[in-house]
Amino acid sequence: MTCPSCDSDDYEILKTRGKKNKELLVKCNDCGHTYWTPAPEEVHAIKVRVIISEFEKSWKTSVELFSDEYLEVGTLLYIDDKDVEVTSIENSEGKRVFECPVIDIKTIWAKSLDTQARIGLTIDNHGIVLSHKIEVERDFIFAIGDVGEVYGKKFRIYAFKTLERNMRKGYAYAKVIKRVYGRLLPKNDKSKVKYDLSEYVVKTTIKDKDKDKDNYFN
Repeated sequence: MTCPSCDSDDYEILKTRGKKNKELLVKCNDCGHTYWTPAPEEVHAIKVRVIISEFEKSWKTSVELFSDEYLEVGTLLYIDDKDVEVTSIENSEGKRVFECPVIDIKTIWAKSLDTQARIGLTIDNHGIVLSHKIEVERDFIFAIGDVGEVYGKKFRIYAFKTLERNMRKGYAYAKVIKRVYGRLLPKNDKSKVKYDLSEYVVKTTIKDKDKDKDNYFN
């Protein structure tokens, strides 16, 4: 509650009236103004529908939040024994919003944080592309210029695509990266390999119909 005269929220309750529609007689501690105002609604728990994603699968559940709270994208919650991050909010009007009072939320979308980060790794060799899906720890750091290795093939990272932007310099954590872009290095390149990602590969795709995995880049 704020004072209608000075907008202060420092007040003293002098009197109450009413049962169903309770009102408060309030005195502002800053300017001394006295006024009647509707009493705030009592805080209560609200069960809100949640859809949690974990890679390709998702499931519906619910979470109890309080009626006087706001929720915003990026908030961390603990649901079904999992740490999850809110990725989207649908309000009571069916609109996707960045933040919303809990009392107006229809559905929360969230992603599980109890898994490794799954990101794409694209290695280019003059237009012939090897695309991997890899799973690494969420705090694994990739940096532009790093030299990595996959199945004995060395590559240098030249760009990232993150959740918010494209990057051509700097570094980023795996948890915010959607795809890493690299260029194949010649066999005689002497650059030191910073990390071998072979054990983290869960899927490989050749983006050239005339190539196969066994002969690729040979």
